[in-house]
Amino acid sequence: MPLVIFRSKAAADITMFAESARRIFEVIGRPESARGVITAEQVPDALQRLTAAVDQEKAQLRAAAADAASDEPESKGVSARGVTFSQRAFPLMEMLRAAQKKNADVTWGA
Repeated sequence: MPLVIFRSKAAADITMFAESARRIFEVIGRPESARGVITAEQVPDALQRLTAAVDQEKAQLRAAAADAASDEPESKGVSARGVTFSQRAFPLMEMLRAAQKKNADVTWGA
């Protein structure tokens, strides 16, 4: 499963690498599978779980940045980091918000 495509009648399709989708599935409590659905009734819970995970990551990044700044004042807060979970989850969170407004399902498949 190299790519996962999330679809909903409420938003445009989102294509994501399976490695990135794996963490999202874990957070929303869904088994990693080639195909699946988050029903309209399950959308609010999935959105809440993703939002909580993103908030937790942001708090951890702020704490790490504060620690790094106090350890190395000459670095001026500049760090080389990759794409965060928050950045990867954002498009799906937007899809879930749109699906919640329109009472629509979100599905995924390859």
